[in-house]
Amino acid sequence: MKPALKSRRPFPVWAAVLFYGATILIGQLVTGNPKKNRGLYENNFKQAPWAPPGWVFGPAWVLINIFVVRALYTLLNDPDKDRRDKALLLLQAGIWIIYMSFGYAYFRKKSPVLAAIWTVKDAGLALASLLLARKRGWKFAVNYAPLLLWTSFAGSVAVYQALENRDPVFE
Repeated sequence: MKPALKSRRPFPVWAAVLFYGATILIGQLVTGNPKKNRGLYENNFKQAPWAPPGWVFGPAWVLINIFVVRALYTLLNDPDKDRRDKALLLLQAGIWIIYMSFGYAYFRKKSPVLAAIWTVKDAGLALASLLLARKRGWKFAVNYAPLLLWTSFAGSVAVYQALENRDPVFE
């Protein structure tokens, strides 16, 4: 007689918080000086008339990422492994890679074109995630709505900025 398999330990809340903290730390390490970066955004690039002030981005991303981490936490704690959506986990990986590398593309490379590409791709991943998450129900899918709304808006700002500013990467 086979021994009963141990049930999988759920992904703990502390691990989700630690994961989010690690993404912030990695993002800041690759981005550099936040004060200098805000100056680049606000003073060095021609901005869209509808662009928000630089200070809005920090609080917006904290709120957005709480929802995205909540979705990840839910996915990783699904007791039915067959129901766990590998495609959503892959989309999450893409979302987090963009989140952590955006500062490098925009602030270190000073590239409005790369920033626009990153932002539009993030909006696409958010849309794909929301549509895929609907099969789990709207209550779960709504975790991707803040990301989709913000990156769609920010994408319009980023595309304007890419069109109106010189780009040192794509001279």
